[in-house]
This record gives sequence, structure tokens and C-alpha cells, in this order.
Amino acid sequence: MPGTPAYVPVEDERQIPERIGQLHAQTVVLDVEPLIATWNSGQQSLDEGVARLMTQIGELPEVRVVCFATNSARRPSRMPDAPGKQVLYLASARKPLHTEPFLRLPRPGVVVGDQVATDGLLARRLRYAFVHFRPPLREMPVGPLLFRGGGELLRPLLFR
Repeated sequence: MPGTPAYVPVEDERQIPERIGQLHAQTVVLDVEPLIATWNSGQQSLDEGVARLMTQIGELPEVRVVCFATNSARRPSRMPDAPGKQVLYLASARKPLHTEPFLRLPRPGVVVGDQVATDGLLARRLRYAFVHFRPPLREMPVGPLLFRGGGELLRPLLFR
């Protein structure tokens, strides 16, 4: 497909900031579970994960917007400051169907997430690169694990 956005698989989450930098992204959309906080974790885990990723991505000079996006209703108790960066958090984001919140964000952009069927499809719809975080299967609950399997069938259709 001409103009197909980049697909970048990553198994070690420590590589994610480097991959974002290589893509020269100005906007970064981060899926929350499991990258920021695992599926069944509590508020403290979410708050610490948001702060940790914001510190890592905040160091990337080209990034202007960091958007945490989750289809769940959970929210951090506070958002960290990032001088020179706009930081957004979208709970109940309805990815990949609801793209409007992302349309006015600066380009190029990248979506970082673990599910092709939601995060990857959102990246494709926005014409953003997709950094596909692939945590070990043993760490995934049954629902996300089954969804991952279905998403793998979509991947060749969405990305080269």
C-alpha cells in the first residue's frame, strides 16, 4: 500500500523512547495498559507509570505533544509538568473509532500500544507510525491475549 505508515515492533519497553526519536515524531499517543500500568493495577501504578514515561519522552526534543489514551475509564490523580510540551490524557478514548481528539495534533505522529486492532488501527487511520509494544504473552490476561491474536490477523492488512 502506498503511503502505509511505519510499523515498528518492540518487545523491550526501554527501546520505545529511542524508536520514537528515530521516527522524528512531534506527537506521541501512548496506550495506557500495559505500557503505563498493567491491566489490573491500582492508582499508584498508573500515577508512577505516567510520570516515568513522561520523563523519558519529555527528553525527546522533537516531541511537542504527549497524549496518554486508554479505552478504560481510569485516570491519573495528577499529570506531570513537561516544559515545552503539551500533555493530554484521554480516558474512555474509544480507540480506534474516535479520531477527532487527535486530528489537530502536530505531525508526524506515532501511536505506541500493544494491540493492532485498536492502537494499530488508530495509527493507520491517523497516518501515524505504529510502535507495537509486544509484552510477553505470560503477562497478558486472557481478554487482551485473545484480542492480540485477532489483531495479528489484521497486521498484514494495515502495515507492510
